[in-house]
Amino acid sequence: MLRNALTGLFLYFIVGAVLADNTAPFPVEAFFSYPKISAVKISPDGKYLAFMVSDPKTGDNRKGLVIMTATSDHKVTASFSVKNYQIIFDFWWTLDERIIASTATEDTGFFEAPALDGGLYAINADGTKQIQLMPRENSGQFVFFFGPLYMHSSDPKHVLVYGGTRGLDQGFHGVAEAYSLDVYTGVLRLVSESPLQDGGFFTDDSEEVRVATGENIKTGERRLLYRVNGDSHDWKDLSPAYAGDDPASPEIGPWGLTPDGKGLYWCGRTPTSTLGLYSLDFDSMKQTELFSDPDVDVDDLVWSFDWIKPRKIIAVDTMPGLPAVHVLDEDDPKAQYLANLYQAFNGQKVEITSNTSDGAVMVVRVSSDKNPGDFYLFNGKTGQAAFLFSEKPEIDPKLMADMHPITFQARDGLTLHGYLALPPGSSGKNLPLIINPHGGPHGIRDEWGWDPEVQFFASRGYAVLQVNYRGSGGYGMKFQDAGYGQWAGKMQDDLADGVEWVVKQGIVDPKRVCIYGASYGGYAALENAERYPNLYKCIVGYVGLYDLQTMNDSDFSHYASGKHYTGVSVGRDDAVLRADSPVSGADKLAAPVFIIYGGQDKRVVPKNADEMMAAMGKAGKKYDELYQPLEQHGFYKPEHRYEVYTKMLAFFNQYIGPNAPRH
Repeated sequence: MLRNALTGLFLYFIVGAVLADNTAPFPVEAFFSYPKISAVKISPDGKYLAFMVSDPKTGDNRKGLVIMTATSDHKVTASFSVKNYQIIFDFWWTLDERIIASTATEDTGFFEAPALDGGLYAINADGTKQIQLMPRENSGQFVFFFGPLYMHSSDPKHVLVYGGTRGLDQGFHGVAEAYSLDVYTGVLRLVSESPLQDGGFFTDDSEEVRVATGENIKTGERRLLYRVNGDSHDWKDLSPAYAGDDPASPEIGPWGLTPDGKGLYWCGRTPTSTLGLYSLDFDSMKQTELFSDPDVDVDDLVWSFDWIKPRKIIAVDTMPGLPAVHVLDEDDPKAQYLANLYQAFNGQKVEITSNTSDGAVMVVRVSSDKNPGDFYLFNGKTGQAAFLFSEKPEIDPKLMADMHPITFQARDGLTLHGYLALPPGSSGKNLPLIINPHGGPHGIRDEWGWDPEVQFFASRGYAVLQVNYRGSGGYGMKFQDAGYGQWAGKMQDDLADGVEWVVKQGIVDPKRVCIYGASYGGYAALENAERYPNLYKCIVGYVGLYDLQTMNDSDFSHYASGKHYTGVSVGRDDAVLRADSPVSGADKLAAPVFIIYGGQDKRVVPKNADEMMAAMGKAGKKYDELYQPLEQHGFYKPEHRYEVYTKMLAFFNQYIGPNAPRH
């Protein structure tokens, strides 16, 4: 289906780097186009590579799955594509020759993950035996695919998946079920039904369902059960292990069974309230520390090789500023390969995406703040890494900006962290600044890595400041909880203190500062500009929350946990919610505003933008508007994304650019 289009795509790879060197600055499309190639994985026998591609004509994300030989000729042997608003969400090799691929619908746009639509397909490496596996009727009901459970079965024609018998429009709650799935026929056999709602399962290395997760749909409290074997109906309640977690944004919980099957890998709280790696014994409930950092959370886990038992966590990643890797098992072959690869790709992040069944050959993804991502085929026996593909060949990493980790003190003495990117080749002095508060806000943080917004604005001559204000995730529960009830208070002070810090360093011209944010970041942009009206020359709110009372209309308000989150993080007093909403302070704005929003936004309903613009109009304030009636919580269509950043850049240029009037 995509064979002809792929020919053009690979030619683009060849000339892309040349074009990039002759394009200064890179066009907006170079930054905000979707990756040409993503998620490269090698087959268990090492004969094939599979990966997802964007649509060569429209640029839409992850529209095709391509399979090719892993030999140097890279002959395309098969392809599979989806249409309309669907994308390929993920895929897995189940045999040397067979792939299953799940689909999703772009339900919530760029700033939220696509929503699984319950679809699952299968294809052979040579393109034969394509079939839709799920949703599939079973016992008179259609079963929708939720995710894989166990891919390395002793019977490789069958895999263990979990799914449910409810569709996307049949309510917000459901019971997960585990099924044995025939990857050739789609025949399903029910293995286990969860005793809990709104959760999933974990299996041991023998493919038995041993742990069930879920929640009380009335209270939002999380539940955790385990049983001694897959046939038992006697579930032990492990829910007390959740005690002591963050009241609004809970994060502790299971990461999988330990290799001996006697406990769980557990994300737990350290004495300083950060997230560490523990083992949780099923019988005694005792937690044993495997790794902790007193200052930052565990950011990611590194598991041992696929296809090789027992599966175990061999390393953890943290993000104190730059990424750090902490090896837990120095004797593990994958850990040894990673150590060598990190040394070879010095200063970049390395991830092994897949491996052959003997662990000898693997696909490696390398990325950084300046590199969107490159894939290599690495042979562990020879130690040689052969370049395969770039995710975005139109980007030249040598011409991108460095993201510098920064640390400064807030006015009350709290230590804050963040990142500062300066325009490549600039003097680093007296620059125009865009401060970009992240969304969330709780449980989310800015991290070091490829960020198209940062690189785009830096390429246009702007310094870009990202502050992990109090309430951000990644620095422990105490730091996160310090933001509760402070959306319009100390969290806003932290942002202003960040601007003051870069000004004091001589990096930024205090007369050329703008603020831009999306989602909660849009709230922060408007609220901060009202709290500090003389600090900014312009303000941009993208799908922003401007009336806190509208959170009752949000998609997450359908869940008890969502209502609990808003109650703890911002409160329930209508008078306070109204007072802390930007719509109530429009008369305080002293700079022009640009409002960007979509008509189908379910997370921050369009009413927010309408109310904010009405309030500004009533107060006689100047604003610009960009509205797309069919977009949602962040624009998805490539042409709409390009329009957003083209107009946003023009807005910044007008007020703080090189030719902007000085005040």
